[in-house]
This record gives sequence, structure tokens and C-alpha cells, in this order.
Amino acid sequence: MFNMSERSKAFLQKNCPELLKVDKLRQFLLMLDDFITMEGLDENDNMTAFGYEAQAVYDEIYMCNE
Repeated sequence: MFNMSERSKAFLQKNCPELLKVDKLRQFLLMLDDFITMEGLDENDNMTAFGYEAQAVYDEIYMCNE
């Protein structure tokens, strides 16, 4: 498992629990990026509030696991 806050872990458990099974950081981040693209954008490809929350999780995990 990667370094992350309890808030981020709870977000992932609720919204994309399959990501918690991934053991390679690069693969995890690519899959999370795909999730953000599919679920975090509106019909005009603008980021939604949910997308910003997911992006914050991505950013935290990226920064804490460099």
C-alpha cells in the first residue's frame, strides 16, 4: 500500500476500491487518472467538485510516494 491519509483511503474505498489492490505506484496513478477523467468531468470536460476531490487524492498520493 502507498502512503496516504485516512481521508484519501476512505475516498478510494468508497469510490474505486479496486485501486487499493494495485501494488505498483505508476499503474495506480494511471488508473486513478483514468478514473478522474471518466468520473470527474462534466459534459463540457470541465472538472466537477467530485473531480477536484479525486484530483486532490491523486496529488497527495503522488507527493507522498515520490
